[in-house]
Amino acid sequence: MTTLNVSGSGQHWSFEEPRVVVIGRELSSDIVLTTPTASRRHAELRSDGTGWVLVDVGSSSGTWLNGARVSEVRITARTSVRFGSADGEELVLAPAGAEARPTSTIDVGGIPAGLAQTVLPGTGPVGPGYASGPGVLVRAGGDAKRFPPGSVVRVGRDPGNEVVVDDPSVSRLHGVVEGRPDGWWYVDRSSAGTFLEEDRVTQRKLEGPTTLMLGHPTAGAEIEVVPIVAAGVAQKSIAKKKRKRTAALVGGIVAALVLVGGGVTAAVVLGGGDDDEPGGNDRPEQAAGLTTAELDRAKLASVLIIAVDATGQPLYTGSGTIISEDGLILTNAHVGKPSSPGQVPPAEDPAGLLVALTSAEDDKPAAPSFSAEPIVSDGVLDLAVIKITADAEGEKVDDKDLAALPDPLPLGDSDDLRTGDELTALGFPAVAHVASDDGLDRALTVTRGVVSTFLKEAAVPGSRAWIDSDIRIGSGNSGGASINTDGELIGVNSAVVTESTVGDSGEGGAFTGGSARIRPVNLTMDIIEIARKGGDPEYVSPYLKDVPEPPTDPMGQATAAPSGWSVDGNSDCSTTSTLDDPQVLEGVTLPTSLYAHFAVTGLPDGTPFTIELRNPEGELLGSLDGAWSLGSGEVCAAVSLDLPEGLVGAIAVLVIDETSIQNPVLFR
Repeated sequence: MTTLNVSGSGQHWSFEEPRVVVIGRELSSDIVLTTPTASRRHAELRSDGTGWVLVDVGSSSGTWLNGARVSEVRITARTSVRFGSADGEELVLAPAGAEARPTSTIDVGGIPAGLAQTVLPGTGPVGPGYASGPGVLVRAGGDAKRFPPGSVVRVGRDPGNEVVVDDPSVSRLHGVVEGRPDGWWYVDRSSAGTFLEEDRVTQRKLEGPTTLMLGHPTAGAEIEVVPIVAAGVAQKSIAKKKRKRTAALVGGIVAALVLVGGGVTAAVVLGGGDDDEPGGNDRPEQAAGLTTAELDRAKLASVLIIAVDATGQPLYTGSGTIISEDGLILTNAHVGKPSSPGQVPPAEDPAGLLVALTSAEDDKPAAPSFSAEPIVSDGVLDLAVIKITADAEGEKVDDKDLAALPDPLPLGDSDDLRTGDELTALGFPAVAHVASDDGLDRALTVTRGVVSTFLKEAAVPGSRAWIDSDIRIGSGNSGGASINTDGELIGVNSAVVTESTVGDSGEGGAFTGGSARIRPVNLTMDIIEIARKGGDPEYVSPYLKDVPEPPTDPMGQATAAPSGWSVDGNSDCSTTSTLDDPQVLEGVTLPTSLYAHFAVTGLPDGTPFTIELRNPEGELLGSLDGAWSLGSGEVCAAVSLDLPEGLVGAIAVLVIDETSIQNPVLFR
């Protein structure tokens, strides 16, 4: 068994085989990088049975050895590696007892930035308890791959992964299937999440054939993981048992109103059969009163918006509508300008926006042909207007290029709508057909529904802040048009509310499907007028001042209590754990992920909180911040925490205002 010694920034670590060591800016990483150019999950140290290998896991700014960008380095001697740039943060890696000699590297300097990664052969940690047991079968996109015991199988959009899922709703490294001594486990590594039925999965032991949805509970990409010994079971129907749900603070934030833009915030939609998925590739039935010509005009005016990073890699997708002959496109702020004041939660703007026009043939997907820039946005209303300024390669366009655009979609009057009126929604959800090699081209999807009711919003005047509809929309529909029976743009598809997002049959009742939230077109008129006059990037929503502030004394009306720990996130918060009488968990092997539970009552949505992880001596190991959005009723909240090796216990601390709720645990 080889020991790997690591040093950097005045700290020292030692790791024993077999294991995977995570390096990145995330506080949950085994080795936390502080340089801002490092990725949140930058690289991994892996023991493959013959020694240690450093693998870049798709970082944006690279891992560097002797001034060259590398994707994989076998550590056979004392080796100095830098992260984020050729002169970035340094770590020195050295196998115990190894002599100083040149290290074998794989130079990937010729690969475009953002794609520099070499596939590591199929075996992962190998050691006592790993080499025996079943292999695993992973099915994705019609392909099936088998892996031997002890493998570490990376799943995601990056072409260097062992299982590549080529869908923009999937993260570059979305999750890992790990062979451990006690069997196969799935570990989520994404921001959008992995879902099993209606539940978000952070870490799960795979007892049998398991179907997981990546990026969205119904509109995401599907994979099936089958331990080989259970392959026969996979041929039968799997009885789906709904696990008792607890409200989960995954990553510190759970959305109560879920945006339907791909990748910004994963839309939570109730599970079901294929009939519950929005859209599809079949030609939809034409809405009564809507002529073929009107529907075709709306289709051609619909565009796919692809947000990309500085290297050109897709971050997320959304939809939009051409509203002028000079290339103005109406969409959501969380698609076109996620940093807009009033966006909750605010996010960093993408480096660029690609625009793909819709094909006149239904069976052909859209293809990126232009790039655009946001020129005005309203973060409170979640609206933005972007303008086509260049082609897909960045070359400036002129009036002749814009003359080739389809006719803009006319705007209707949303005040004329009545409950029961028919609506048709257009957009590019993640379930739509993906036909290109780069995974960016999607076919337009059309769905129909009716106006269910109209809803108010605290900061927005009037009683029509939202159109509520039964239209089926999903991740990627954000910013797309809903049209009336005259073929006019009547609203912007923005959000989905389901039973999952308002609590188990609580204040919101029990939904049998998603409830679509559409921003009425009349509320877009101000920013459209500004856009037609050239735009205003500094524009701030006039409603921002009226957005309710979080309560100044949240614990004056709420209670919170420590409710123990669990290994799987299942709890009814009946366990108690205090510093004087801490809970004891048997058979825990670190490092691992565990769940701390808190019973919370009466906490208003929007209340800021912090989760701290401390050792038994009270020393801070890491923390994360969030805003409460689980409702003000009685909630059993589960917090997923990654615990490093060497601990005899831990304390999870929920900090609200100046109140700290300490939840200790001891390991045996």
